Amino acid sequence: MTVEFTKSTGKDKEAIRSLLQSAKLPIESLDKDTTTFYIAEEKSQIVGIAGYEFYGADALLRSVVVRPDIQRRGLGSQIVDFMINEARERKIRDIVLLTETARDFFLKKGFDLIERSIIDNEDMKRSSEFAYACPKSAVCMRIRLK
Repeated sequence: MTVEFTKSTGKDKEAIRSLLQSAKLPIESLDKDTTTFYIAEEKSQIVGIAGYEFYGADALLRSVVVRPDIQRRGLGSQIVDFMINEARERKIRDIVLLTETARDFFLKKGFDLIERSIIDNEDMKRSSEFAYACPKSAVCMRIRLK
């Protein structure tokens, strides 16, 4: 699958909202503009998304979604690779995420399981993702880039 990755613009908001809802993921960050979304397009169609919230030298990876009809074709892996490279270009130290459904996927991508309590970025710990969007049952994961 050949896709092009770009930073989202305002015109993408409804397509992003639709993908988030299809995956039963929180949409609150869309209206608050706290998340920088990136889109994967194939033939001018949005086929996947992912987002970052930046907290100093750290980034919170949010909302990795592939359109349901094209899942299991490697696009999720391509999106995460793009997001890791994007973080490296921005000189991000750590990428952190919370997940209830994709633990094994992110382990394969090089993320490690960690306890939420070891996150030392206070701003990140106050994010909606940590505060209320992801339940305590979600696992916390991190990949160190530096």
